[in-house]
Amino acid sequence: MKYQKLTEHLTKVKGNRWDATFEEVERVIGVPLPESARQYPAWWANQGRGQSKSWELAGWKSTNVDIANETVSFDYVAGGTEKPVRKLTIDQAKQGLAANFNVPVDAIEIVVRG
Repeated sequence: MKYQKLTEHLTKVKGNRWDATFEEVERVIGVPLPESARQYPAWWANQGRGQSKSWELAGWKSTNVDIANETVSFDYVAGGTEKPVRKLTIDQAKQGLAANFNVPVDAIEIVVRG
């Protein structure tokens, strides 16, 4: 995914909000934003495709897009008001699912699609 680094960054953000300049977003992703990101607020819409998947997959939504000042806010929306502190590894998730469904761990298969 083109904006994978943004997904990774947002999973590490402390708190439930990240106010960023477009330049900060570019530093995170390692490439310039397309010109349309600087011209159209719709580029930042929470649409479940393209660039918006990068923040939505991490449990965030974009808010307060200010094209003139080149700023955007991201608010954490997954899991209620508190951002989870602990993330599971695939092995931990498999063990938890196996225990929950009362099956052996090797019966659990997790597929990650990007």
